[in-house]
Amino acid sequence: MSTRSAVPQRDADSPPYSFSFGAAVNERMFQAIFPLMFRLHYSSPALQFATKRIDRPSRITVPTRHGDVSCLVYKPTASDIDAMRAKGMLPPVHVQIHGGGFIIRRPDQEDNVARYLASEIGCYVVIADYDTAPSVRFPVSEEQNYDVFQWVHQHGPEQGWDGGRLTVGGASAGGKFALNVVELSLDAGTFVPLAVTVEYACCDLAMPSSEKTSPKRNPVVSPSLDELVKHTYFAGLEDPSIPLVSPSRYNRLAEFPPILITTAEYDRLRLEGNQLAEHLKTLGVQVTHKQFAGVDHGYTHTPPVEVCREAIRLIGEQLRTAYEAAPAAELSPAIS
Repeated sequence: MSTRSAVPQRDADSPPYSFSFGAAVNERMFQAIFPLMFRLHYSSPALQFATKRIDRPSRITVPTRHGDVSCLVYKPTASDIDAMRAKGMLPPVHVQIHGGGFIIRRPDQEDNVARYLASEIGCYVVIADYDTAPSVRFPVSEEQNYDVFQWVHQHGPEQGWDGGRLTVGGASAGGKFALNVVELSLDAGTFVPLAVTVEYACCDLAMPSSEKTSPKRNPVVSPSLDELVKHTYFAGLEDPSIPLVSPSRYNRLAEFPPILITTAEYDRLRLEGNQLAEHLKTLGVQVTHKQFAGVDHGYTHTPPVEVCREAIRLIGEQLRTAYEAAPAAELSPAIS
């Protein structure tokens, strides 16, 4: 399948970000070592908080404008599905978008979040294995995640979920993509998520790197990682302040649905997340915002356990509130 975005050829002087072959090599090296990093640092059983047994996820294939995208699907327990159907309803569904600095393709990063939501909230969770740099450039990942989201909305009954009770969320780069899903939905006049959750997201790529500071000497998101992303996924970009790149600068933020934004004291991305939360509040959007003390980027997948537990619990409560407030679609006799 063809997944490369049609990025305009740059003038030698104009765009701030140029493609770097060396950066692409570094990204490939990062991709190669990430599975080991994941096993060592991001997949502790102590960070699994589901209280019910959730089966291994199944896989579905979703068509997008940039080719088919494989997605993981986590189901609620059979008893929870049956209980929902007994009420004449289908379970709600959440699209969770994994992070990875626009580089890593690892949807199972979100396994502990997905299992918790399927267990405690009783929703389906869909996680797309979208394309990343250096194989593709902006805006491929944004458009793939939007296309997956709208497909999930449109194909609810055949998949067993209620596509009208649909939310979106994500961590890090996935948080940016979740914000992009709302932007693209508003602009296209398509289904808008009932609620949004973003964890340690990059919201403003136009913010100067010098303003992104951390009390830590070596924060997880380093200035060198910023540069790596700029010169691979965003290579050829003319203007980093455009809203699809920097969703904090979107001109229809006042139309956003209820949103949860969580940030970390030591994360270099905390300022843009905190600023977005405050700006949305001034616009009248329903915002839940929490900055976790003493932790860095990635706290939904790393110790301390209590911070991880609380961050994931907040995601669940945001979704529960949205699902309970939304009218459920009546279950068709053909699928009851």
